[in-house]
Amino acid sequence: MIERVNISRRSVHFWICYLGFCLLVISLPASRFMLTISLMLLAVNWLAEPDLRERIKKYLSSKPAIAFTLIFGLNAIGLLWSKDPGYAINNDLLVRLPLLFMPAIIVTSPMPDIKQIRLLLILFISSVVTVSFIGLSVRIFQSPVDFRDASPFVPAIYYSMMLLLAAFQLPLLIKQISGNRILYFICLAISGWLIFFLFYLRSLSGLASLSGVLLFLLVLIIKSRRSLFLKISVTSVVVLLSGLALWLSASMYKLAHLEAERDFHALQEYTLQGNRYFHDTANILRENGHLVYIYIADDELEDLWNERSELEYYGHDLSNNYLRHTLYRYMSSKGLRKDKQGFVKLTDSDIRAVEKGTTNHLYLKWPGMFIRVHQMMMGVYIYKKTSYTDPAWSVLTERVDLWRASWQAFLKHPLLGWGTGSVLHAVEYGLEKNDSALTGKNMKPHNQYIYILLNMGLAGLVVTILLYSFIIKETGVYRIFIYNVFLIVCVINFLANNSLESQVGHSFFVFFTLFYCFYYPRYHC
Repeated sequence: MIERVNISRRSVHFWICYLGFCLLVISLPASRFMLTISLMLLAVNWLAEPDLRERIKKYLSSKPAIAFTLIFGLNAIGLLWSKDPGYAINNDLLVRLPLLFMPAIIVTSPMPDIKQIRLLLILFISSVVTVSFIGLSVRIFQSPVDFRDASPFVPAIYYSMMLLLAAFQLPLLIKQISGNRILYFICLAISGWLIFFLFYLRSLSGLASLSGVLLFLLVLIIKSRRSLFLKISVTSVVVLLSGLALWLSASMYKLAHLEAERDFHALQEYTLQGNRYFHDTANILRENGHLVYIYIADDELEDLWNERSELEYYGHDLSNNYLRHTLYRYMSSKGLRKDKQGFVKLTDSDIRAVEKGTTNHLYLKWPGMFIRVHQMMMGVYIYKKTSYTDPAWSVLTERVDLWRASWQAFLKHPLLGWGTGSVLHAVEYGLEKNDSALTGKNMKPHNQYIYILLNMGLAGLVVTILLYSFIIKETGVYRIFIYNVFLIVCVINFLANNSLESQVGHSFFVFFTLFYCFYYPRYHC
C-alpha cells in the first residue's frame, strides 16, 4: 500500500513538473507574469518531491549540472567586493535563480518521453507564431507609432531570438514527426512567415543573428555536400544578401551625411508675409541634407497647423515628441521653408504622417528596415559632428558611447571587476570620465560580455566561458544542428544586449541550453 502511494506521488510530481515546463515555453514570448508562475511552480514542486537526498546525489553525479550551478556561484562570490550588494541580490542574483535550480530539476526529475518532449517544442513554436499574429494585429488595427509594439508582450530583442529558434526548429521537428510533404511545406511557409516578421519587427540584433546562422549554414553545406551546383547556389544567395545589406547601409549612410550648401550670411530675415524668420545656425540637425532649424516662422505655422489638425502645434505628436519639431524636420526633408508658403504644399497624408511622429517624407515610401537603418545612420552623423558627445540620436551610437565608458571602467578593475551588482556604478564612472551626455541615466553597457567583465572582471568572463564550454563538450550537444543555431543566435545577440540580465532572456537561454543538452540528444527530436 505504501509503495503504491509513493508511485502515485511521484507521478503527480512528474506531471506538475511537466505542466511547469509547458507553461514556461508558452510564457516565454507571451507573458512575463506567467513565466514567473511557471518558475515558481517548478521550484516548489521539486522541493516538495520525496527522496530529496537521493535526488541531490543524482544531481551531484552530473558534472554539466554542477557546472551550470557554479556559474551562479561565481556571481554570488562577486558579492564579496560588490559596490552595491542590495542591487546585486535584488537584480543580478534574482534573475539568475534559474541557473541555481533548473539544472537540478531537469537532471533529477523523470525524463519525459519523446512525445512529451516534442510537445514542449510544439507549444513553444505555437506560442511564438501566435504572438506574431497578435503583434501584427496590434500594428494594423491599433496603429501604434512604435514598431516595437509588434512584440506586444516581451521586448523585441528577446522575441527576435525566439522567432529565429522557432523558424529553424519547426521544419526539423515536423520532418521527424511526419513524412507528409504537404505538412512539411506548410511548416516551411510558417518558418518563412517568422523570418518575415523578424524584418517587420525591425530587429537589427535579430537580423545580425540571422546572418550568423546563414553563414553557419553556408559552411555546413560547403563541407558536407558534394553537389557543386548546390554549393554555388547557396554561396551566391549568401553573397547577394550580403551585398544588399552593404548597399542599404552605404546608401543610408550617404543620405544621412548629405549636406546641402547654405550661405549663412545670405539668409533672409523675413517671410513673404512680413514675419521674422528664426534661424538657429548652430544646430547641425539635417533631413535629406537640409538644415532643420533655419527659416522657421512659428506664427504662420501655428495658425495653419491648428486649422488642419486636432493636435496642438505646441503640444506633442503621437510618438510623444514635440509636434512642432517633428513638423520642422518633415518639412525640411522635403526642402521646404517652415513658413506659410512651405506649409500649404503639405498634403493631408503629410499632416497625418507628422501627427504620428514621422520626421522624413521618404519614410512613407520605405520599408520599415530602410527607416531603421536610416535612423541609425542619422545617429552616426550627429555623433561624429558633435565630436562624439551626443549619442542620443541612435541606439547604435548610444551603445558605442556606453562601450567606450565601459572600457574606462574595465581598465580601473580589469582582473576581478567591480563586483556583482556594481555595473551601474562602473558604467557611470566611465561616462563621467568621458564627459558623456548619458551621464546620470543609470544605463547598463548593452553587451553581455562587457556586463560580465564589469561585474567579475576578465577572470570571471574566462571562467564563465570555460564552464559553459565544459557543459557543451560534456553533453556532446555541439553535434546537434539546432543547438548550434540556438547558440549562434544567442552569442550574436549578446554583442548588443544584456540579454541574460532580464528574466525573459535569462530563462530562454538557460532552459533551452538544458533542454538541448539533456532532453533533445537522447531522442533526436
